[in-house]
Amino acid sequence: MKISDVLNNLKPHVIYETLISSISVNGEPDIAPMGLKFSEEFEEFFLYPFKSAKTYRNLVEVGEGVVNITRDPRPFILGCLPELKHELLKELEISKLVKAPRLRDSEAYIEFKVKEVRERSVNRVEITCEPVTAYLGNLRIEPYSRAVYALIEASVNASRVKVFLNKSRELLKVLNGISYAESIIRRTGEGSEYEKLLNLLIKSVEEILHRSPSSPPSP
Repeated sequence: MKISDVLNNLKPHVIYETLISSISVNGEPDIAPMGLKFSEEFEEFFLYPFKSAKTYRNLVEVGEGVVNITRDPRPFILGCLPELKHELLKELEISKLVKAPRLRDSEAYIEFKVKEVRERSVNRVEITCEPVTAYLGNLRIEPYSRAVYALIEASVNASRVKVFLNKSRELLKVLNGISYAESIIRRTGEGSEYEKLLNLLIKSVEEILHRSPSSPPSP
């Protein structure tokens, strides 16, 4: 099927930030923020997980998952905070056709099967996915806010902190990205739920850096 038949505003060659839900061979569900890119004809899409990620193991072993599309930054934050992820897992529900669950109240879903896994680097792979079905969920209508998208960007960077703990140059780029996002959120979302989520994110990053034997200054 062509994903664009359901989600008709998508563009090829653009990395979209989504949440990928999956399930282990033992039936343990998981969900994590992850970017994806659609093919030219929208008949397949590509994921680029780190090999250390639970999502990678689940997709390789079980071979299917769900793309959860939402503009709500909250699940992106909870999805990359180990100490709060259990709250997000409570919001998973049964999907239509695949074993992996979906995230309740997302704006759209793409249930998929893994077609091919290719080595991309020492630490990452490229997973080619074929959609099984795509359908709309609950529409989220909210005026554009820089705080929302800065918070999602901060979550993307935060999810890479552990991966780059022993690579100072890459880690510094990630921390600088979080700091820049923080400046936007403090300026455009002061006192809001978005600032509270940011504070949780920064606290988690600082704890990771504190546990590391050697790391650059916290964001």
